[in-house]
Amino acid sequence: MPARAPSPGHDEIVVAVTAGRHLCSSREHARMGRPAEVIVVFGELGARWHKDALWQDLWGRSFMLCGECWRAARQVAESRRPSLIITEADHPAKVAGLPDGAT
Repeated sequence: MPARAPSPGHDEIVVAVTAGRHLCSSREHARMGRPAEVIVVFGELGARWHKDALWQDLWGRSFMLCGECWRAARQVAESRRPSLIITEADHPAKVAGLPDGAT
C-alpha cells in the first residue's frame, strides 16, 4: 500500500484538479450528477474545540468538490481563517494519497 500524503498543516487547505470522472461530494450535487473539479484536503482550521475552529470533522480528510462547492468552501475559510494558506498540489495523487496514475 502506498504511503499517504502528509496532511495539510495548521490553517492550510491542499487542492488539486481531479483525475478521471468523479462526482461532487455534496449529496445534492452527486444526485444531480455534477462532476467534481477538484480534490480538497482540509488541514486544522483553528484550535480543536475552540469556538473559532472551522469544520473540525473535516480535518485531514479529502473531498471531491465541484467548482461551486469549492468556491463556497474557500470563501468561508478565507473569511474565518485570515492566515489561511491554500496549497495547489501538482498531482491529485499527492492530495489523495494515491499512487501516481491511480484515480
